Amino acid sequence: DIVIKNISLKCEFDEMLPVVRGDRVQIQQVVLNLIINSFEAMKDAELKKMIVRTSIGKEGFITVSIEDSGAGIDKKPPALLFEPFYTTKKEGLGMGLAINKAIIETHGGSIWARNNADKGAVFYFTLPLAEKL
Repeated sequence: DIVIKNISLKCEFDEMLPVVRGDRVQIQQVVLNLIINSFEAMKDAELKKMIVRTSIGKEGFITVSIEDSGAGIDKKPPALLFEPFYTTKKEGLGMGLAINKAIIETHGGSIWARNNADKGAVFYFTLPLAEKL
């Protein structure tokens, strides 16, 4: 999809990340949903860039972020994005980000989003290190 949609992908992975404990399928679902949302946000963008980052966060957490050069987040409070049945898409059900939030919080982490200064948005989530559990 990245090639077909002409998206420039940059991965900035911290090579020294400690282990986190969690359900691989559920965490994969969160990452995939955020990436697909970014694809959709960039559908009309002239320059399509995505950056996926991992890093050691504060206080025993890792942080994953997915940044895009798309339309950005609606001017309403970003916390609304994670409420069930809230959507900004014509065909959206408003469940994807709410499910992401439930998965991340069940794993002991948190999820949030913000607009970039110029264009696009960044979605973040944290997960606790395995030794913290």
